[in-house]
Amino acid sequence: MMRLCPFSPFSFLLRVRMVRAAVCSCLCVCVAHPAVCGPYPLIAQLQGQDALFRQYSDDVRAARVALAQGKRGNDLPLRFYAYRVKKADTIIRIAARCGIPYDAVASLNRIETLHTPLEGRTLLLPTVPGLYVSADPHLPLERLIYALIKKGQGPSFFLSLPGTAQTTHTREKREVVCAPQALFDGTVRAFFLKPFYRFPLASGRLTSGFGARKSPFTGRLSYHPGIDLAAPMGALVYACASGQVATIAYNRLYGKYVILQHTDGRHSLYGHLSAVRVRVQQKLSVGAVIGNVGSTGASTGPHLHFEVREAGVPQNPERFMEKFR
Repeated sequence: MMRLCPFSPFSFLLRVRMVRAAVCSCLCVCVAHPAVCGPYPLIAQLQGQDALFRQYSDDVRAARVALAQGKRGNDLPLRFYAYRVKKADTIIRIAARCGIPYDAVASLNRIETLHTPLEGRTLLLPTVPGLYVSADPHLPLERLIYALIKKGQGPSFFLSLPGTAQTTHTREKREVVCAPQALFDGTVRAFFLKPFYRFPLASGRLTSGFGARKSPFTGRLSYHPGIDLAAPMGALVYACASGQVATIAYNRLYGKYVILQHTDGRHSLYGHLSAVRVRVQQKLSVGAVIGNVGSTGASTGPHLHFEVREAGVPQNPERFMEKFR
């Protein structure tokens, strides 16, 4: 049986070696059912007629009984199942159907906000309620959860999750800290439930989307790291979320541009501006005026080039704005 080690970030490397050799006894579930996702039984429907869902529900109840009896670590019946998200599903509905807090599902699956698109994604469902976070946190929400567990929400331990391309975005193991029965505190919950980014213009028309497109200059297929929003010359440009001005600069591509660093760890970029109305390191609230729409740099006419970057990687801004949903 796998030895579950009390959580202490200062001795993590030594303890990881102790758990790697005995992963399967904690994670594997023996069921007479052909549907699996890597090492995890794959639930087809979150309905009583699904045999695996019934078994999962039984395991959740068994875990709650064990927790009520004061069991911890090796004595907890911790199991993991997989479920592929359907069109009508939300994390709240999934968690409610499974009888576990959404905190557990969100933290285990590295879901950053309530508004993160999930359709088609395969999630892991734990039988033990609590918080699950990478022992080497990188995402903003992970860092908040990690700090919360370090402050102490009861006993916690390490475990290793076998990776699958479908569930963890890596084929390698994830070293995870688990704090049974722990929940988001007010800060983490506010971060998770935060609203969409606001639209950076009072009004504007989407003229070029994110990703592959034909270059307006060469006609060749090229990569567009943001979206273009047509608007009148001089129209006000607004901060999509609160944050701090990280960069004000000019180059041949973006023309005059501003980059904001937001409290959630992401960055937003506003390009082709005719004027800038902020200064570097200035702190801004959501909706604060950044500058004016222009046509500086590589531009075919007045518009705002808008980007959202996560860990330095451009993301589709439409994912983060309710206007596009």
